Amino acid sequence: MRLVSRNKLACLVVLGGILTVIATGFGGDKEPYKLPDKPKEAAVSTFSEYMNASMSRDYDKMLSLSDDYRFKTEQARLNFLKAQGTPIDYRIVSVDDSNPSKIVVSSITKYEDMELPSIKHVLAFEEGKYKLQMRNVVINMIPSSSDYRTVEYEPDKVNENLEGNFK
Repeated sequence: MRLVSRNKLACLVVLGGILTVIATGFGGDKEPYKLPDKPKEAAVSTFSEYMNASMSRDYDKMLSLSDDYRFKTEQARLNFLKAQGTPIDYRIVSVDDSNPSKIVVSSITKYEDMELPSIKHVLAFEEGKYKLQMRNVVINMIPSSSDYRTVEYEPDKVNENLEGNFK
């Protein structure tokens, strides 16, 4: 009888511990992150940090400030970043903060041999901070073309061709 009583007592202690953990929230869902007091400023700051890291080729910083659905591996993503041209300057032309959890920063980026038209960059608030959401952008930079300097945004999906070129 004593053996059975000890087993019951042990089960009750374990069950009580589990209930305590659940009741105090340690076993439950994460608490949602609160948006910063000044979301526009926080998103613009993240974008500026990313662009400065891009100009100085600080790949670790670039990776930490952005998310990129286009690649399955971090190595392919890193190789893609290294293959890109180095911007020499940028300027923000507008900020749409109508949705504080997805702020859109429009900017013009200048390279040594060209200046791109204004491109919209989405900064999403995730896990307590803004991250630049990388996506495929197609820009017509053929001067003789009738739609010269037009910008198109491709759907958000993994790009198998892009992934394969940067393994």
